[in-house]
Amino acid sequence: MATKQLTIPMFPLGIMLLPGETKTLHIFEEKYKQLVSDCLSNAAHFGIPYFLNNKVGDFGIEVKIVKVLKSYESGESDILVEGVRIFNLIEYSSVLKPKLYGAGVISYLDDIVETPTLKLQELIKDYLWIAQQNTVPVDAYDNATLYNIARLLDLSHTEKYELIKLKSVAEKENYLMQKIRLFTFILNAENKLQAKFILN
Repeated sequence: MATKQLTIPMFPLGIMLLPGETKTLHIFEEKYKQLVSDCLSNAAHFGIPYFLNNKVGDFGIEVKIVKVLKSYESGESDILVEGVRIFNLIEYSSVLKPKLYGAGVISYLDDIVETPTLKLQELIKDYLWIAQQNTVPVDAYDNATLYNIARLLDLSHTEKYELIKLKSVAEKENYLMQKIRLFTFILNAENKLQAKFILN
């Protein structure tokens, strides 16, 4: 399931990104100013382990800095990061001297590249057909991976973390299908309610 271990800088946050997802971060703490500076200088990536209930989780996402959006006179900055690869956090140190920031020993999870089952593809097509008002090509996601499909859903950070924790592809597929069915049910209910108000 996992590859070789390596150590990367860490920035624990209460967010969980999927590969390919982007997020703007405001950098204001001294230790993370240093982390960002080091990563920019060395074209290096850093890890965002999921931080929940004052605890660093067992999984996270390696991210790359896509762009510095804004630099402030105080040394603070706004950066755009993109999720690269999901990892299992084996060991975490909040400070890795002489640096101010922490680091973690990680192993990457196997990339999920399998084409989703036909059943999952049909579910996501039906959901997007309703959610985006018939503007999605019917074959748009035939070659999507599981994480591509997950990115199309408005999953919370906790839901993404729950998805990542699941060990097998089949478990991940089942999780996504349950979410899509729930979201489709809610969307249909909302549409029916809206139609009643229009008719009245």
